[in-house]
Amino acid sequence: MISTSNIPSNSDSQNLTNSLCLTPALFVSASAYLTNSPGGVQICTQEYINTLKTAGFSLSVLGYEPARDLFTRIQRKLFPQPYVGRLPLNLAQDVISQAKAQNLKWIFLNQVDTAPIAKELRSQLGPECKIILLSHGLESTDIFHAVRTKSGSTNFSEVTSKDLQFLAQSLVAEGIHRQYIDYIFCLSAFEVEIERWLGAKNVTWFPRTISNNPLPWHPHPARLGFVGTIDHIPNKEGLILFLEALEKRAFGNISLRLVGGPESVAKDITQRFRFVEYLGQLSNEELEKEASTWSCFVHPLFCYSRGCSTKLAIALGWQIPVITTPAGCRGYSWNDGKLPLADTPDALAELAIKILNPEAAIDSQREIIDIVKSSPNLNDIATKIKLLLSI
Repeated sequence: MISTSNIPSNSDSQNLTNSLCLTPALFVSASAYLTNSPGGVQICTQEYINTLKTAGFSLSVLGYEPARDLFTRIQRKLFPQPYVGRLPLNLAQDVISQAKAQNLKWIFLNQVDTAPIAKELRSQLGPECKIILLSHGLESTDIFHAVRTKSGSTNFSEVTSKDLQFLAQSLVAEGIHRQYIDYIFCLSAFEVEIERWLGAKNVTWFPRTISNNPLPWHPHPARLGFVGTIDHIPNKEGLILFLEALEKRAFGNISLRLVGGPESVAKDITQRFRFVEYLGQLSNEELEKEASTWSCFVHPLFCYSRGCSTKLAIALGWQIPVITTPAGCRGYSWNDGKLPLADTPDALAELAIKILNPEAAIDSQREIIDIVKSSPNLNDIATKIKLLLSI
Protein backbone atom coordinates (compact mmCIF):
# COMPACT_ATOMS: atom_id res chain seq x y z
CA MET A 1 0.00 0.00 0.00
CA ILE A 2 1.32 3.43 -0.95
CA SER A 3 -0.05 6.49 0.78
CA THR A 4 0.84 10.10 0.14
CA SER A 5 -0.60 13.03 2.00
CA ASN A 6 -1.41 15.34 -0.88
CA ILE A 7 -1.32 15.77 -4.65
CA PRO A 8 0.39 18.96 -5.85
CA SER A 9 -1.87 21.58 -7.39
CA ASN A 10 -1.85 22.42 -11.10
CA SER A 11 0.18 25.51 -10.27
CA ASP A 12 1.50 27.33 -7.22
CA SER A 13 -0.73 30.32 -7.92
CA GLN A 14 -3.86 28.17 -8.05
CA ASN A 15 -2.87 26.46 -4.82
CA LEU A 16 -2.44 29.85 -3.15
CA THR A 17 -5.81 31.07 -4.44
CA ASN A 18 -7.68 28.01 -3.21
CA SER A 19 -5.77 27.38 0.01
CA LEU A 20 -8.31 29.10 2.26
CA CYS A 21 -11.37 27.26 0.97
CA LEU A 22 -10.27 23.75 0.00
CA THR A 23 -12.45 20.75 0.82
CA PRO A 24 -10.40 17.78 2.07
CA ALA A 25 -11.03 14.48 0.29
CA LEU A 26 -9.46 11.07 -0.27
CA PHE A 27 -8.58 9.82 -3.75
CA VAL A 28 -8.27 6.01 -3.96
CA SER A 29 -6.59 4.49 -6.99
CA ALA A 30 -4.38 1.68 -8.23
CA SER A 31 -0.84 3.03 -8.11
CA ALA A 32 -0.27 2.18 -11.78
CA TYR A 33 -2.92 4.71 -12.79
CA LEU A 34 -1.15 7.52 -10.93
CA THR A 35 1.96 7.39 -13.13
CA ASN A 36 2.84 9.63 -16.06
CA SER A 37 2.33 6.81 -18.54
CA PRO A 38 0.60 7.87 -21.79
CA GLY A 39 -2.04 5.14 -21.34
CA GLY A 40 -5.72 6.08 -21.56
CA VAL A 41 -6.52 5.21 -17.93
CA GLN A 42 -3.56 7.25 -16.69
CA ILE A 43 -4.58 10.24 -18.82
CA CYS A 44 -8.18 10.13 -17.58
CA THR A 45 -7.03 9.65 -13.98
CA GLN A 46 -4.88 12.77 -14.16
CA GLU A 47 -7.75 14.68 -15.72
CA TYR A 48 -10.08 13.60 -12.90
CA ILE A 49 -7.47 14.71 -10.36
CA ASN A 50 -6.91 18.10 -12.01
CA THR A 51 -10.65 18.71 -12.33
CA LEU A 52 -11.33 17.87 -8.68
CA LYS A 53 -8.52 20.16 -7.57
CA THR A 54 -9.89 22.94 -9.75
CA ALA A 55 -13.31 22.35 -8.16
CA GLY A 56 -11.78 23.07 -4.74
CA PHE A 57 -10.87 19.66 -3.32
CA SER A 58 -7.62 19.10 -1.46
CA LEU A 59 -6.85 15.49 -2.35
CA SER A 60 -4.99 13.03 -0.20
CA VAL A 61 -4.04 9.93 -2.17
CA LEU A 62 -4.28 6.30 -1.22
CA GLY A 63 -2.55 4.25 -3.89
CA TYR A 64 -2.70 0.47 -3.82
CA GLU A 65 -1.12 -2.46 -5.58
CA PRO A 66 -3.46 -5.16 -6.92
CA ALA A 67 -3.45 -8.48 -5.09
CA ARG A 68 -0.66 -10.63 -6.55
CA ASP A 69 -0.17 -13.41 -4.02
CA LEU A 70 0.08 -16.93 -5.45
CA PHE A 71 -3.28 -18.14 -4.09
CA THR A 72 -5.16 -15.16 -5.52
CA ARG A 73 -3.49 -15.50 -8.92
CA ILE A 74 -4.37 -19.22 -9.08
CA GLN A 75 -7.94 -18.48 -8.04
CA ARG A 76 -8.30 -15.79 -10.70
CA LYS A 77 -6.88 -18.15 -13.32
CA LEU A 78 -9.00 -21.18 -12.49
CA PHE A 79 -12.18 -19.51 -11.24
CA PRO A 80 -12.37 -16.05 -12.80
CA GLN A 81 -15.08 -13.77 -11.51
CA PRO A 82 -15.69 -10.11 -12.37
CA TYR A 83 -14.39 -7.68 -9.73
CA VAL A 84 -13.12 -10.49 -7.49
CA GLY A 85 -9.55 -10.97 -6.26
CA ARG A 86 -8.10 -7.73 -7.61
CA LEU A 87 -7.95 -5.49 -4.56
CA PRO A 88 -5.75 -5.96 -1.49
CA LEU A 89 -7.79 -7.43 1.36
CA ASN A 90 -7.08 -4.51 3.68
CA LEU A 91 -7.91 -1.72 1.20
CA ALA A 92 -11.34 -0.90 2.64
CA GLN A 93 -9.97 -0.71 6.18
CA ASP A 94 -7.08 1.48 5.05
CA VAL A 95 -9.56 3.88 3.46
CA ILE A 96 -11.75 3.85 6.55
CA SER A 97 -8.82 4.46 8.87
CA GLN A 98 -7.55 7.41 6.86
CA ALA A 99 -11.04 8.89 6.47
CA LYS A 100 -11.67 8.72 10.21
CA ALA A 101 -8.21 10.01 11.15
CA GLN A 102 -8.65 13.09 8.91
CA ASN A 103 -12.41 13.42 9.42
CA LEU A 104 -12.92 13.22 5.64
CA LYS A 105 -16.43 13.48 4.23
CA TRP A 106 -15.55 12.88 0.58
CA ILE A 107 -14.05 9.71 -0.90
CA PHE A 108 -13.31 9.42 -4.62
CA LEU A 109 -12.86 5.88 -5.95
CA ASN A 110 -10.91 5.82 -9.21
CA GLN A 111 -11.92 3.18 -11.77
CA VAL A 112 -14.76 0.67 -11.39
CA ASP A 113 -12.35 -1.90 -9.96
CA THR A 114 -12.52 -0.02 -6.64
CA ALA A 115 -16.34 -0.18 -6.42
CA PRO A 116 -16.46 -3.45 -4.39
CA ILE A 117 -15.20 -1.65 -1.25
CA ALA A 118 -18.12 0.80 -1.29
CA LYS A 119 -20.34 -1.51 0.79
CA GLU A 120 -17.85 -1.71 3.67
CA LEU A 121 -17.13 2.01 3.47
CA ARG A 122 -20.82 2.83 3.70
CA SER A 123 -21.29 0.45 6.64
CA GLN A 124 -18.49 1.95 8.74
CA LEU A 125 -18.45 5.61 7.64
CA GLY A 126 -22.19 6.19 7.48
CA PRO A 127 -24.25 8.35 5.13
CA GLU A 128 -22.44 11.57 6.07
CA CYS A 129 -19.37 10.44 4.13
CA LYS A 130 -20.01 10.75 0.40
CA ILE A 131 -18.64 8.00 -1.86
CA ILE A 132 -18.03 9.09 -5.46
CA LEU A 133 -17.08 6.59 -8.17
CA LEU A 134 -14.92 7.99 -10.99
CA SER A 135 -15.74 5.57 -13.77
CA HIS A 136 -13.50 4.93 -16.75
CA GLY A 137 -16.11 2.62 -18.23
CA LEU A 138 -18.07 -0.42 -17.18
CA GLU A 139 -16.28 -3.74 -17.40
CA SER A 140 -19.47 -5.45 -18.57
CA THR A 141 -19.41 -3.33 -21.73
CA ASP A 142 -16.14 -4.79 -22.97
CA ILE A 143 -17.03 -8.27 -21.72
CA PHE A 144 -20.06 -8.15 -23.98
CA HIS A 145 -17.96 -7.15 -27.00
CA ALA A 146 -15.52 -9.97 -26.24
CA VAL A 147 -18.43 -12.43 -26.26
CA ARG A 148 -19.95 -10.89 -29.37
CA THR A 149 -16.74 -11.16 -31.41
CA LYS A 150 -15.38 -14.38 -29.94
CA SER A 151 -15.43 -16.23 -33.25
CA GLY A 152 -13.86 -13.34 -35.11
CA SER A 153 -17.21 -12.18 -36.44
CA THR A 154 -20.32 -10.68 -34.88
CA ASN A 155 -22.66 -13.65 -35.01
CA PHE A 156 -22.17 -14.95 -31.43
CA SER A 157 -21.44 -18.38 -32.94
CA GLU A 158 -18.97 -19.56 -30.28
CA VAL A 159 -20.67 -18.25 -27.14
CA THR A 160 -20.62 -20.71 -24.26
CA SER A 161 -22.67 -20.94 -21.08
CA LYS A 162 -19.50 -19.93 -19.21
CA ASP A 163 -19.29 -16.74 -21.29
CA LEU A 164 -22.89 -15.90 -20.49
CA GLN A 165 -22.39 -16.61 -16.81
CA PHE A 166 -19.37 -14.31 -16.66
CA LEU A 167 -21.26 -11.50 -18.38
CA ALA A 168 -24.25 -11.95 -16.07
CA GLN A 169 -21.98 -11.96 -13.00
CA SER A 170 -20.40 -8.68 -14.07
CA LEU A 171 -23.78 -6.97 -14.49
CA VAL A 172 -25.08 -8.24 -11.15
CA ALA A 173 -21.86 -7.19 -9.38
CA GLU A 174 -22.07 -3.71 -10.89
CA GLY A 175 -25.68 -3.40 -9.79
CA ILE A 176 -24.79 -4.42 -6.22
CA HIS A 177 -21.91 -1.94 -5.99
CA ARG A 178 -24.13 0.96 -7.02
CA GLN A 179 -26.38 0.53 -4.00
CA TYR A 180 -23.63 2.00 -1.81
CA ILE A 181 -22.30 4.80 -4.04
CA ASP A 182 -23.61 8.35 -3.76
CA TYR A 183 -22.54 9.69 -7.13
CA ILE A 184 -20.95 8.34 -10.30
CA PHE A 185 -18.99 10.43 -12.79
CA CYS A 186 -18.70 8.90 -16.28
CA LEU A 187 -16.69 9.68 -19.39
CA SER A 188 -19.59 9.50 -21.85
CA ALA A 189 -23.33 10.05 -22.07
CA PHE A 190 -23.72 6.49 -23.33
CA GLU A 191 -22.60 5.03 -20.02
CA VAL A 192 -24.83 7.33 -17.98
CA GLU A 193 -27.86 5.46 -19.31
CA ILE A 194 -26.33 2.06 -18.51
CA GLU A 195 -25.45 3.29 -15.01
CA ARG A 196 -29.06 4.33 -14.49
CA TRP A 197 -30.20 0.93 -15.71
CA LEU A 198 -27.86 -0.67 -13.16
CA GLY A 199 -29.42 1.40 -10.37
CA ALA A 200 -27.02 4.32 -9.93
CA LYS A 201 -28.57 6.92 -7.60
CA ASN A 202 -26.91 9.98 -9.14
CA VAL A 203 -24.84 9.89 -12.31
CA THR A 204 -23.53 12.36 -14.85
CA TRP A 205 -20.77 12.57 -17.45
CA PHE A 206 -18.04 15.08 -18.02
CA PRO A 207 -16.60 15.71 -21.49
CA ARG A 208 -12.90 15.34 -22.15
CA THR A 209 -10.79 18.46 -22.28
CA ILE A 210 -8.64 19.01 -25.36
CA SER A 211 -5.11 20.34 -24.99
CA ASN A 212 -4.09 22.70 -27.77
CA ASN A 213 -0.97 21.22 -29.37
CA PRO A 214 -1.00 22.16 -33.06
CA LEU A 215 1.45 20.32 -35.29
CA PRO A 216 3.40 21.86 -38.18
CA TRP A 217 1.06 20.14 -40.63
CA HIS A 218 2.50 19.21 -44.03
CA PRO A 219 0.16 16.48 -45.27
CA HIS A 220 1.04 13.80 -47.78
CA PRO A 221 -1.88 13.77 -50.26
CA ALA A 222 -2.36 9.99 -50.09
CA ARG A 223 -1.59 9.26 -46.45
CA LEU A 224 -4.02 8.39 -43.64
CA GLY A 225 -3.10 7.61 -40.03
CA PHE A 226 -4.35 5.33 -37.26
CA VAL A 227 -3.18 5.09 -33.63
CA GLY A 228 -4.40 2.54 -31.14
CA THR A 229 -4.07 -0.69 -29.22
CA ILE A 230 -4.70 -3.02 -32.12
CA ASP A 231 -5.72 -6.10 -30.12
CA HIS A 232 -8.36 -4.18 -28.14
CA ILE A 233 -11.49 -5.78 -29.56
CA PRO A 234 -13.45 -2.62 -30.49
CA ASN A 235 -10.33 -1.07 -32.05
CA LYS A 236 -9.42 -4.18 -34.02
CA GLU A 237 -12.96 -4.74 -35.24
CA GLY A 238 -13.40 -1.12 -36.30
CA LEU A 239 -10.03 -0.96 -38.05
CA ILE A 240 -10.62 -4.12 -40.09
CA LEU A 241 -14.14 -3.06 -41.07
CA PHE A 242 -12.77 0.30 -42.24
CA LEU A 243 -9.88 -1.30 -44.14
CA GLU A 244 -12.24 -3.69 -45.89
CA ALA A 245 -14.34 -0.75 -47.03
CA LEU A 246 -11.31 1.33 -48.00
CA GLU A 247 -9.78 -1.53 -49.97
CA LYS A 248 -12.71 -1.40 -52.40
CA ARG A 249 -11.98 2.29 -53.00
CA ALA A 250 -8.19 2.43 -52.69
CA PHE A 251 -6.36 4.03 -55.58
CA GLY A 252 -2.82 4.90 -56.60
CA ASN A 253 -0.36 5.03 -53.73
CA ILE A 254 -2.91 5.56 -50.94
CA SER A 255 -1.63 4.26 -47.62
CA LEU A 256 -2.74 3.98 -44.03
CA ARG A 257 0.07 4.37 -41.50
CA LEU A 258 -0.60 2.12 -38.53
CA VAL A 259 0.83 3.04 -35.11
CA GLY A 260 0.40 0.82 -32.04
CA GLY A 261 0.70 -2.76 -31.00
CA PRO A 262 1.00 -5.62 -30.58
CA GLU A 263 3.18 -6.39 -33.58
CA SER A 264 1.68 -9.86 -34.10
CA VAL A 265 -1.79 -8.44 -34.78
CA ALA A 266 -0.36 -5.65 -36.92
CA LYS A 267 1.52 -8.22 -39.01
CA ASP A 268 -1.70 -10.07 -39.81
CA ILE A 269 -3.32 -6.79 -40.87
CA THR A 270 -0.43 -5.70 -43.12
CA GLN A 271 -0.39 -9.11 -44.80
CA ARG A 272 -4.09 -8.86 -45.51
CA PHE A 273 -4.15 -5.19 -46.58
CA ARG A 274 -1.15 -4.29 -48.70
CA PHE A 275 -1.78 -0.54 -48.46
CA VAL A 276 -1.24 -0.58 -44.67
CA GLU A 277 2.23 0.40 -43.43
CA TYR A 278 3.04 -0.62 -39.86
CA LEU A 279 5.25 1.78 -37.91
CA GLY A 280 5.21 0.03 -34.54
CA GLN A 281 5.14 1.84 -31.21
CA LEU A 282 6.36 5.42 -31.47
CA SER A 283 7.49 7.90 -28.86
CA ASN A 284 5.45 11.07 -28.46
CA GLU A 285 8.00 13.02 -30.47
CA GLU A 286 8.11 10.39 -33.22
CA LEU A 287 4.32 10.18 -33.34
CA GLU A 288 3.87 13.93 -33.66
CA LYS A 289 6.45 14.08 -36.45
CA GLU A 290 4.66 11.24 -38.25
CA ALA A 291 1.15 12.61 -37.70
CA SER A 292 2.16 15.97 -39.19
CA THR A 293 2.37 14.17 -42.56
CA TRP A 294 -1.14 12.66 -42.44
CA SER A 295 -3.93 14.09 -44.53
CA CYS A 296 -6.27 12.68 -41.93
CA PHE A 297 -6.38 10.89 -38.57
CA VAL A 298 -8.86 8.01 -38.84
CA HIS A 299 -10.63 6.72 -35.74
CA PRO A 300 -12.87 3.85 -36.94
CA LEU A 301 -15.07 2.62 -34.09
CA PHE A 302 -18.41 0.99 -34.76
CA CYS A 303 -19.42 -0.19 -31.29
CA TYR A 304 -19.85 1.63 -28.01
CA SER A 305 -16.96 0.38 -25.91
CA ARG A 306 -16.25 1.36 -22.32
CA GLY A 307 -15.21 4.86 -21.33
CA CYS A 308 -14.09 7.15 -24.11
CA SER A 309 -11.29 7.34 -26.67
CA THR A 310 -8.55 9.41 -25.08
CA LYS A 311 -6.53 9.38 -28.30
CA LEU A 312 -9.20 11.47 -30.00
CA ALA A 313 -8.40 14.41 -27.69
CA ILE A 314 -4.75 14.14 -28.69
CA ALA A 315 -5.59 14.04 -32.39
CA LEU A 316 -7.95 17.01 -32.14
CA GLY A 317 -5.33 18.94 -30.19
CA TRP A 318 -2.90 18.39 -33.07
CA GLN A 319 -5.33 20.41 -35.23
CA ILE A 320 -5.13 18.06 -38.19
CA PRO A 321 -8.21 16.64 -39.98
CA VAL A 322 -9.97 13.87 -38.05
CA ILE A 323 -12.73 11.53 -39.17
CA THR A 324 -14.58 9.14 -36.90
CA THR A 325 -18.00 7.77 -35.97
CA PRO A 326 -20.64 8.66 -33.35
CA ALA A 327 -19.20 5.90 -31.16
CA GLY A 328 -15.68 7.18 -31.76
CA CYS A 329 -16.39 10.69 -30.46
CA ARG A 330 -18.41 9.65 -27.38
CA GLY A 331 -17.22 11.59 -24.37
CA TYR A 332 -16.57 14.85 -26.24
CA SER A 333 -18.48 18.10 -26.48
CA TRP A 334 -17.97 21.38 -28.35
CA ASN A 335 -19.97 24.38 -29.48
CA ASP A 336 -18.41 25.34 -32.82
CA GLY A 337 -16.94 23.38 -35.70
CA LYS A 338 -18.04 20.23 -37.46
CA LEU A 339 -16.34 16.86 -36.98
CA PRO A 340 -16.85 14.57 -40.01
CA LEU A 341 -18.78 11.51 -38.77
CA ALA A 342 -19.91 8.32 -40.49
CA ASP A 343 -22.23 5.60 -39.23
CA THR A 344 -20.90 2.76 -41.40
CA PRO A 345 -17.50 1.52 -42.61
CA ASP A 346 -18.42 2.35 -46.22
CA ALA A 347 -19.39 5.90 -45.30
CA LEU A 348 -16.18 6.36 -43.29
CA ALA A 349 -14.10 5.10 -46.22
CA GLU A 350 -15.86 7.61 -48.48
CA LEU A 351 -15.00 10.37 -46.01
CA ALA A 352 -11.36 9.27 -46.00
CA ILE A 353 -11.15 9.38 -49.79
CA LYS A 354 -12.82 12.78 -49.86
CA ILE A 355 -10.50 14.33 -47.30
CA LEU A 356 -7.40 13.25 -49.26
CA ASN A 357 -8.27 16.17 -51.52
CA PRO A 358 -6.00 19.00 -50.27
CA GLU A 359 -8.78 21.61 -50.35
CA ALA A 360 -11.13 19.35 -48.39
CA ALA A 361 -8.37 18.64 -45.87
CA ILE A 362 -7.72 22.35 -45.30
CA ASP A 363 -11.44 23.01 -44.84
CA SER A 364 -11.62 20.15 -42.34
CA GLN A 365 -8.64 21.51 -40.42
CA ARG A 366 -10.43 24.83 -39.98
CA GLU A 367 -13.38 23.00 -38.46
CA ILE A 368 -11.09 21.11 -36.08
CA ILE A 369 -9.56 24.38 -34.89
CA ASP A 370 -13.06 25.67 -34.07
CA ILE A 371 -13.83 22.45 -32.20
CA VAL A 372 -10.72 22.78 -30.05
CA LYS A 373 -11.41 26.43 -29.27
CA SER A 374 -15.02 25.77 -28.26
CA SER A 375 -14.51 22.60 -26.21
CA PRO A 376 -14.86 22.80 -22.40
CA ASN A 377 -11.88 23.42 -20.15
CA LEU A 378 -11.15 22.31 -16.58
CA ASN A 379 -12.82 25.37 -15.10
CA ASP A 380 -16.04 24.64 -17.00
CA ILE A 381 -16.17 21.07 -15.74
CA ALA A 382 -15.06 21.99 -12.22
CA THR A 383 -17.91 24.49 -11.98
CA LYS A 384 -20.36 21.74 -12.89
CA ILE A 385 -18.89 19.46 -10.21
CA LYS A 386 -19.26 22.15 -7.57
CA LEU A 387 -22.90 22.63 -8.48
CA LEU A 388 -23.66 18.91 -8.55
CA LEU A 389 -21.95 18.16 -5.25
CA SER A 390 -22.97 21.45 -3.61
CA ILE A 391 -19.50 22.31 -2.35
